[in-house]
Amino acid sequence: MKKPVLIRYIERLKNKLRIQTHIIEYVFVATILIIVAIVTKKGLIEYIGITAVFLTFCHASIAERLREREELRQIKKSPVEVHCYYKLPYYFYAKEILWFLYFILLGAYSALAGVIIFLLYTPWRNYYRKHHPILDKKIPTETR
Repeated sequence: MKKPVLIRYIERLKNKLRIQTHIIEYVFVATILIIVAIVTKKGLIEYIGITAVFLTFCHASIAERLREREELRQIKKSPVEVHCYYKLPYYFYAKEILWFLYFILLGAYSALAGVIIFLLYTPWRNYYRKHHPILDKKIPTETR
């Protein structure tokens, strides 16, 4: 099965620049947030906001990768180390919806952009993993 154009483009970019996927994601998110800050012209407070949003995205990115690994452990019948990993998406979406409402009422545009980015991130990772699955020999299948 031929991989989608976006996945092929990212794989070429990763190989050419010798970087990992999360770096490409970080640059993409930072670019969107900087554009929002420039367009809104709110000054220093907006740049503080985009920095906080960016760091929150970095945290969410790592959390999603950890969740993917735990899910793989369960699929391979290996001992799952973080038994509540499956709850991550529920809490993630619930908090993002509430943040969205709060930021709309507050008029915090970089934070709104962050919410949209975060809401799109999980579908992006699912799409990415569908076409670029984890190939990890370090997680053994249980032999008992």
